[in-house]
Amino acid sequence: MLKSRNFWIWLVVIVLAAVAIWLLSSRSGSTFASHERDFGVNDTASITRIFLADKREHQVVLQRQPEGYWMVNGRYKVSKPIIDMFLHTVAAIEVKEPVPIAQQPKIVSLLAANAKKVEIYQNLPRIKLFGRAWGYREKLSKTYYVGDATPDLTGTYMIMEGASTPFIVDMPGLRGFVAPRYSVIESDWRDHTIFNYRLQNIREVALEFPEFPQESYKVFNKGSQGLELIQLVSNQPVHRFDTLRLLAFMNSFNNIKFESLLNDVKELNIDSIRQQQPFHVLTVTLTDGKQIQIKTFHKGAETEFYGDDGKLIPWDPDRMYAEINEGKDFVLVQFFTFDKITRPLSWFLKTEQGRKPGKQ
Repeated sequence: MLKSRNFWIWLVVIVLAAVAIWLLSSRSGSTFASHERDFGVNDTASITRIFLADKREHQVVLQRQPEGYWMVNGRYKVSKPIIDMFLHTVAAIEVKEPVPIAQQPKIVSLLAANAKKVEIYQNLPRIKLFGRAWGYREKLSKTYYVGDATPDLTGTYMIMEGASTPFIVDMPGLRGFVAPRYSVIESDWRDHTIFNYRLQNIREVALEFPEFPQESYKVFNKGSQGLELIQLVSNQPVHRFDTLRLLAFMNSFNNIKFESLLNDVKELNIDSIRQQQPFHVLTVTLTDGKQIQIKTFHKGAETEFYGDDGKLIPWDPDRMYAEINEGKDFVLVQFFTFDKITRPLSWFLKTEQGRKPGKQ
């Protein structure tokens, strides 16, 4: 009788221990199917396309081009630093732990309502045999949903499509969470480049100062014959100019970027600004005949700013507005970047010190 009783006691202990071990294993995520927690993509070089969308009808399609760069929604070139950071993210993310069982219904509900859908396509072989691969084609390799940050802001809630268990995902070495990197806003991915041309690709540059017509000019690139400078108001060539300054100007049309897109800034009356007289009208004609024109406009000063003569200057001394891409985009640009490509005519004249119109 005593032996029988001891047997049942030991059986209960063993069962309880097994249940405890199972619960601990469940808490650590070790018993979940590997695909449910396999969010990372090691071979980012094989990624051909990325689709991201939210519940509010925002979506972006990032497509790798044969030349190596990326396009967003087939319309705009993607910023290289941003896509590089994103590819590093999708490769480096790891499961920190599964969401605790008690919180799973709430997190699953939040993911269903607010998560961003992520589809990753890769160029993968149809057949792999004896270390060789054949029949490469684009294939949807991974689909998962990205939610908000955890309360401590050190992880991001994610769940694989078809899975029932959400996980807390982080990226080793990152102090924060990865959710913002999965942006579904087209403008967040766009390259900010306006000009990126070498001198040999430029046929001519025309720069108009509507407020100061005498400072307007055109520069012709005549190749081995040098540069020709024409004053627009008189339509006459300028003979006495600083050759090195003009050459430096013509070599400055590379890596010219805008600071930020303003198309969707509701507080800014863009139509009203566009009706104002431009500060500059800059037209660059390439050797293939393509023309790129931008117009800049004064930006009101946010704080009081006085010139060297003590007079109050009503304009922002650091930034101005610009209309680019044939008027499709309205952006903010910095004088620090644009000064070198908006030199006035007097800047090049040997008899003048050269001063930027409108800036003291």
